[in-house]
Amino acid sequence: MIIIRVNIIGAGSIGLLFAHQLQICGHSIHISTRSDEQAHTLNKNGVTAPQSQAVKVAASQIDKTTFNESEAVIIAVKQYHLNEILPALRRVPDHIPLIFLQNGMSHLTYLSSIPHKHIFVSTVEHGSKKLNSHTYQHNGIGWWRVACYRGNSELADRLIACNRTEFPVVFEADYERLLTVKLIKNLMINPLTALFNVRNGELEANARYREMMKLLYSEIMFIFPEAVTHCRLDDIFDLCMKTAENESSMLSDIKAGRKTEIEAMTGYATKIAEEKKVKPLIIPFLENAILAIQERKEKN
Repeated sequence: MIIIRVNIIGAGSIGLLFAHQLQICGHSIHISTRSDEQAHTLNKNGVTAPQSQAVKVAASQIDKTTFNESEAVIIAVKQYHLNEILPALRRVPDHIPLIFLQNGMSHLTYLSSIPHKHIFVSTVEHGSKKLNSHTYQHNGIGWWRVACYRGNSELADRLIACNRTEFPVVFEADYERLLTVKLIKNLMINPLTALFNVRNGELEANARYREMMKLLYSEIMFIFPEAVTHCRLDDIFDLCMKTAENESSMLSDIKAGRKTEIEAMTGYATKIAEEKKVKPLIIPFLENAILAIQERKEKN
């Protein structure tokens, strides 16, 4: 396998997961962090996970990071933090591929303004929870699905060589389909788990929640009818069962008093609905419900 020098921007639960798994694959990892303190901790302790080997990584605060030696940059921050890291991305030479891991589809507009020649989008189906500044817990194995937004797919081919049982990787030909399917799954699962404070499996196990999901699915299919063959309701129920013990990222954010990605998830769906002159009712309700909970937490 060809070793790739990878810089990961963001050291949350997903950033730590990727640093750990890609280092185990043999790649050379540098993590760009928000704080000097976290960079110091990562340089000292590496990235660790329960019941797994610790790995050594290099780390630096993002404003002090140089990207000239990188062969790929993975952006592992939440969608609402993308504008904050734009100055750092401008320091990345435009021939170096960028790989985005964000939920939702609102960041597609952001990508169109970036001059880099090779840009990839991807979806992450793993469950991961950050335990401290250098440790994460791997709560569920899933696919890392990568698609080319701009440029060529050579880098994706090299990353797919990292495909392992604990970290399966696959290349998808259609980036819009990939992101649309993930958006639908996120819209179906994240807000409901956060609203009702339940793990993923409860959505399938409870008849009341299943009825709500059927109504929500019908509304979403009015907005994205082309997705019906790629994202069936049964597929979403299956995902709930496969990740039954997982706590969605939105529920974790609510519990921790953090800002959620609800607007990143609902924003694109609402935009497409307006273009198609569809007037959704459930999606705006979910957005306002989650924002109300979020704002109440912020006040407390």
